[in-house]
Amino acid sequence: MITDIYGNKWYKGNLHTHTTDSDGAKTPEEVKRLYKDSGYDFLAITDHWHVSQAENYEGMLVLSGAEYDWSKDGCYHIVGYGLKEEPKLVKSDLPQKYIDEIKRCGGVATLAHPAWSLQRPDKMVQLRGVDCTEIYNSVSGYPYSPRPYSGNLIDVATVMGFRATLTAADDTHFYGDETGRGFVYVKAGELSEEAILTAIKKGDVLATNGPFVTCGIEDGYFAVRCEKGCRYVQFFSANYFNPDTTTTGGTVYEARFKIKPEKDRFVRAEAVDFDGKTAYTQYYYL
Repeated sequence: MITDIYGNKWYKGNLHTHTTDSDGAKTPEEVKRLYKDSGYDFLAITDHWHVSQAENYEGMLVLSGAEYDWSKDGCYHIVGYGLKEEPKLVKSDLPQKYIDEIKRCGGVATLAHPAWSLQRPDKMVQLRGVDCTEIYNSVSGYPYSPRPYSGNLIDVATVMGFRATLTAADDTHFYGDETGRGFVYVKAGELSEEAILTAIKKGDVLATNGPFVTCGIEDGYFAVRCEKGCRYVQFFSANYFNPDTTTTGGTVYEARFKIKPEKDRFVRAEAVDFDGKTAYTQYYYL
């Protein structure tokens, strides 16, 4: 848990995790011990077509979850966590049914690794009720795959009307270099299932590979603060040309982007530290 300069508590968690209950290399007990010992505050175990059980594991919150995959006309992997009951789904159901059932069961519905899945923006905007999507998924990168980052794809979908909270996850399966390379910090008043799920649905989430930053709208600017300093900050909006999209020179503790509401339509930022790791802010819609 991190307390920011404003006194807010941010809890560290992984929202996409596999075990031997589907195609992961470690047992559920091994997985819980690994994340507990690595300093995580919460964890969602999301095996394929297998709903895990919620519990308190030595002070670490474990959320129930599952991942439902569909690959008949395009590839859709929908992760649900915080489930109060098991979704009534079969593999012949359409992706929208996956989302609807996860929501009916009280869960959070996430469109997983859209770049890895070769998602199309025109298809993404047709999905109703998506709570989150993964801007970064480490198992979708080296050495298993080449597409861990989905930011550009999600930007195009957002221009077209797609709206979802950005998350990062390791989606770990084989417990190599991918484990722990993508996670979230969630701003919540307490470490409880209700508080964490409510905060995620509100978008009080920082997706990251490591750095911790805070951000907000201040006097017509989108401001990002890097408490430990970053190498650079980049800003993304719906405007294809902005003169102040990238900071240059020295260690960056604060970066500001002048908002142009008539052109930008949205703004988000990525802060890269000196180890090459990135923090991904949420979208601010204008």
